[in-house]
Amino acid sequence: MEPNVWSDEALRSTLDQFLGVGADAGLTDEVRFVSGVASLIQKRIERGEHLVTPTQPAVFLLHPGRPNSADPTRCKRFPMLDNGGQPASGFVWFTNKVVNDAIAYALAEDCDDEEIFRIIEEDLGLGGVPAVTFDARFAPPQARFYPEGLSKTENARYLRSSSVAITADDIFEVFDRLHEQYLCTPDVQSKVGRLWHDATKGYASEDAEDQVQIVVRNGLTGAFPTCIIRAEQVQSTGRLDVEIEEPMAGKRSTIIRHAVIELKVLRGLRSTGTKVADSYNRNWIDKGVRQASEYRNERGARLAALCCFDMRSQPTGQTCFGHVLKLAADHNVYLRSWHLFSSSEAYRKFLTKGEDDNT
Repeated sequence: MEPNVWSDEALRSTLDQFLGVGADAGLTDEVRFVSGVASLIQKRIERGEHLVTPTQPAVFLLHPGRPNSADPTRCKRFPMLDNGGQPASGFVWFTNKVVNDAIAYALAEDCDDEEIFRIIEEDLGLGGVPAVTFDARFAPPQARFYPEGLSKTENARYLRSSSVAITADDIFEVFDRLHEQYLCTPDVQSKVGRLWHDATKGYASEDAEDQVQIVVRNGLTGAFPTCIIRAEQVQSTGRLDVEIEEPMAGKRSTIIRHAVIELKVLRGLRSTGTKVADSYNRNWIDKGVRQASEYRNERGARLAALCCFDMRSQPTGQTCFGHVLKLAADHNVYLRSWHLFSSSEAYRKFLTKGEDDNT
């Protein structure tokens, strides 16, 4: 039997179809839903859905299966929705978390935006489920994410749906939000994993880096849903923590490597109560700068960043980087640090002190 030889075109086609499969392991259902819809929207834009001048948006709801209140005569199943072959506009899509199998609910031709929202909220009773709207009636097409459903339009945010260059400021803005919502104190950390072995004593968990990485991967995927957020990539120079890469719109086998991010946790006390020397943390930061630079160069990424999460008792802000500023500038590595407080009270005192300093 002749060996099965793949042509360049066949290999490119396979990469286009399956690139990023498995990269969403460990992500929340909501984040996987947003990422799946964004990928589908990209495919519909590439196929020119916005060029046929649709009269209605598409609405995607994280709700597998047809609701009992939906007229079955208006519904049709699409078990391979993720291939992007089916026009999305003019339908409400009840889809699973990976957006590869969905029920399409056909909207009446005279439905305007207000009526579409009313149908979803009142007739279908799904105003509280995560939703994405895709509006191809305007140039460029727009997508909005409603994390708490269409009944709370004030919480909507635009989704990035094209291969626009991601900047360090874009990344740090995501980290700022993640710090405030999931990392800054033990109270918000309860939404994720344990960063503290014993917060009352200032003992950091041994796996704090792993917990931070989970938060970061979910946050970056939600913020940049057309990108693939890879973690723990092994290469000759070591194992990089996080990489942001993106298939080029219209040519998915071509990859844009936006950034590599090195994550470091700075500890004052280990989980056993053993003190961590300041010199150790200084060397840890120095190593992080060099790793970020080396990984960026090997991967061919556009930018590199070192992001530190400081669990020591006293907040130092960005001064923790004082000894590596020249090194980072020479190697073109961006730096940013966030403090993780051992209690909400400590965080309140820090905020109050900052207000007093500004008066």
